[in-house]
Amino acid sequence: EAARECRRKKKEYIKCLENRVAVLENRNQTLIDELKSLKELYQQKTD
Repeated sequence: EAARECRRKKKEYIKCLENRVAVLENRNQTLIDELKSLKELYQQKTD
């Protein structure tokens, strides 16, 4: 019983971490896109 509970908690923990990874990857992509836009804008202003 204890082993089963431990496995269940581990599975839940991993699911939580995977969700966090997905959220952070999404945020990272958003920031990369924003940086690209700002670099292009800066380039236009300095030309």
